[in-house]
Amino acid sequence: MENKKNNAQYQLTNRFVKILTLLLIVVNLAFVSISLISSYRYLANQATEIMNTLQEVPQDTTEWTTLVNATTAKDDEDAVRILLENGPMYYSANGKAIFEKLVQGKALLLFRGIILSENKIYFYQKQEQMGRTVELAVHGTQIVELMMRMFLISLLLNIFAVLIGSLVIYLFVGKWSKTLHKMTKEMAEIEEDGAQERLLSVPNSPNEFRQVATSFNQLLDTQQQAMKRESQFVADASHELRTPLTAIRGHVQLIKRRGMQHPEVIAPSIEFIDKESKRLEILMNQLLTLGRSTVEKPVECVSLSKIIQQAADEFRRSCSQTVEIAIQEGIQMAADPLEIQQICQNLFENAAKYSQATDTITITLTKQGNTIFFNVSDTGPGIPDAMKTRIFERFYRIDHSRSSEIEGSGIGLSIVQTIVEKYHGTITVLDNQPRGSLFQIKFPSR
Repeated sequence: MENKKNNAQYQLTNRFVKILTLLLIVVNLAFVSISLISSYRYLANQATEIMNTLQEVPQDTTEWTTLVNATTAKDDEDAVRILLENGPMYYSANGKAIFEKLVQGKALLLFRGIILSENKIYFYQKQEQMGRTVELAVHGTQIVELMMRMFLISLLLNIFAVLIGSLVIYLFVGKWSKTLHKMTKEMAEIEEDGAQERLLSVPNSPNEFRQVATSFNQLLDTQQQAMKRESQFVADASHELRTPLTAIRGHVQLIKRRGMQHPEVIAPSIEFIDKESKRLEILMNQLLTLGRSTVEKPVECVSLSKIIQQAADEFRRSCSQTVEIAIQEGIQMAADPLEIQQICQNLFENAAKYSQATDTITITLTKQGNTIFFNVSDTGPGIPDAMKTRIFERFYRIDHSRSSEIEGSGIGLSIVQTIVEKYHGTITVLDNQPRGSLFQIKFPSR
């Protein structure tokens, strides 16, 4: 029972029924108020008409008994009493008994002139006319009873409306909640089964449910893609680590087996072990850099122009290609200097790896409006269009070979992209003219 009260269908129905009930209560209160005021005005107008009729009677008339009886119907309980200046008092039929009862009746404070007498309701009015005092008691019980009957009928109709409305609301809300139940069930199944490719069914209506399902699917797809990338990363990292370790163990075994009898194999094997261990060290450092790049830490405004200029000058001194440098001075940015240096190192080394000694590498830094442009281009073989988006994946190599003649771990560009996106920038690879590749980084200038 407790679970039923906690579900969406019950709670929404409960709220809607409360709102409907409150609305009907307000309507009924308004109906009662209007009915009471209308009945009061009706009795007051009826009394005024009788008073006006009696006021037109001449002072010297002698037919007072006939007149007072004429102002009230025989089957009504209205009463008229007239007191003349010379002393005579005239009553309508049953008028004397009615006025005697009114003396013991109770007046209502909210409605002036209304008197309750022996379960009957009268509108009492007294007026001084020409040489006479006129008192009038208009019977209003029938009007009030009619009003009460109408109110009871309205109340019964309202109760019926609440019952029918509750059922209709429950059914409609149940139809909506089925969509929620279905979404919840599918979420539980996805969580339980660990389905990597499964998404939520997107309902056509209502719009809110469709938006929630769409947003959840986008989030789920992003998570699934991230899990795939992490799984691939672990597999690739394991492969990259296993390959040099296997080779190192092979040379160690070679030295152990043949080192004593063939000492000439020791030097090449040690050289190979040293080379592969350095490769492992570089790979581990890059993996650590990739992990640290995702951690937010305080930064301060640094001179981007100076950092890139220094890195470019050092690169030009160490590489065999022709390096052209065009750095706009005075460009600043809030960043970690070490991460900017890491970007420069990876992009410069990447350009050098895929360029011949006779090629040219161009490094530029400019600022246009609110955007900083950092470009590194080469005149090497270029990158096919189909691979331009994949080169930023971890361990991706264009030749798909783990034993390529070009050295590198395959995560340098991934590190660059991670750092660039950390500072809300973008990196794209374009075709350089007349040939080669151009890596363009855009940073927002704040």
